[in-house]
Amino acid sequence: MIVMKFGGTSVEDAAAIERAAAIVRDRVLQAPVVVVSAMARVTDHLLAMGRAAGLGDRDKALELSRSIRERHFATASDLLGAGTFTKLHSELEADFDALDELLRGIVAVGEITPRTYDNIASFGERLSSRLVTEAFSARGLNATHVDSRECIVTDATHTKAVPDFDVTNERLAARL
Repeated sequence: MIVMKFGGTSVEDAAAIERAAAIVRDRVLQAPVVVVSAMARVTDHLLAMGRAAGLGDRDKALELSRSIRERHFATASDLLGAGTFTKLHSELEADFDALDELLRGIVAVGEITPRTYDNIASFGERLSSRLVTEAFSARGLNATHVDSRECIVTDATHTKAVPDFDVTNERLAARL
């Protein structure tokens, strides 16, 4: 097994994801496990929308969400055929709807906590990992999406969490 990590610029758009798929294809005999970051600049947008929501600026928070929603949908459309895009579209739509609901909740409460910042920031990897999985599958790679929240365990120090490597490794071994 080989672990391959692709950062934000390596999954920033359809062309970058195509390049990542080619790199993975070249290593397929090594049984790659692929880890991806959020698309380039998405985490910055997510944190900005969290700040805006925490300050009560619902319109700005939702506008930022719309912009990354459109970017993910455009990238998916560029990468996938109609059938696969339709399936992924509904999954991404559900994730973006959950994000928007969270943002509206933050506005209603009038504050954002470190735990909520972490939740918002997690959407970048959650979205890109679904998109990359489907793109890899569409290119004939045997790709299965694994939600890292099922495997990685940390302490409760939100925004500065420390992994519990023993528990995380046990969960990874069971899942992978």
